[in-house]
Amino acid sequence: MFKEQIKALKRRLAWFATRIFTSLASMFSLPYTYNIGKALGSTAYTVLMHHRKIALESLSVAFPQKSLAEKKEIARNFFIFMVQSSFELLHFLKNPGQLDNVRIEGRRYLDEALSYKKGVIILTAHLGNFPLLSLKLAKEGYSVYFVTRPMRDEKASDYIHKLRTDAGVKTIFSYPRKKCITEIIRALGNDEIVIMQMDQNFGTGGVWVKFFGTLAATPVGPIVLALRTKAMVLPAYIYMESEGKHCIRIFPSESLILTPDSDETILLNTIRFTRIIEGWIREFSSQWGWIHRRWKSRPSEQMKDLKFKIEK
Repeated sequence: MFKEQIKALKRRLAWFATRIFTSLASMFSLPYTYNIGKALGSTAYTVLMHHRKIALESLSVAFPQKSLAEKKEIARNFFIFMVQSSFELLHFLKNPGQLDNVRIEGRRYLDEALSYKKGVIILTAHLGNFPLLSLKLAKEGYSVYFVTRPMRDEKASDYIHKLRTDAGVKTIFSYPRKKCITEIIRALGNDEIVIMQMDQNFGTGGVWVKFFGTLAATPVGPIVLALRTKAMVLPAYIYMESEGKHCIRIFPSESLILTPDSDETILLNTIRFTRIIEGWIREFSSQWGWIHRRWKSRPSEQMKDLKFKIEK
């Protein structure tokens, strides 16, 4: 009962925070909210001790060679970036016409991939202000679906979902799983773009590959769906160049590694794309979500005995 009360409280706080951020984003100009975000982010780093601890533990796994001072600096900068991005996202969701400061590198690769009429899976990560990737592509006239988990708080989820829809981005929720898969296959069959992320803990599902040298449960949905639909797979990410300016980098389509064993095919491609994502995070370390417990799940003894489920 106590745990349920805590969860209910957290959901109410999430809704309250969403409304506060929305109000502040509406009251102040975008440049001014960066200053507010810097102050609130620094405060959050100091006050939210549990999340700060998770961030520093995650950074210790990823960058054991860095000093504690360096890891603290990355963590503090991430907290600031996280708050600034929240204000920024709400601003652009309400004003999608103001996305001119988000530029696109490699757009030709996306247009070329769409020309094959097989649909496109944009494989990305929780890096930078990642929702702006879908917003910008929608503003440029592309038909875009964003695959995401619904927020725990229903009110906050419905509110953000409406803003995203009004801005031209279509949403596919990651569960119910069967419905999610059906909607993704339909979108790809219509030669549309589906944006998917594969850089967060996947519990006991997926496969186990090394992420910054340590095994992490990794989702395989983008690879399985690409194999099933023959959709083009394009790695892409967004990063903040400076306050108010972002860059979307789109890379050429990646041909999947194919082997006679489907499980081996999935594992090898998961390793490959995880290494790509890892490289992005190394380059923009303060713009990735270190408060997510990426290495929380551990493979069971039974899983260790299965072939092509764990990177050796």
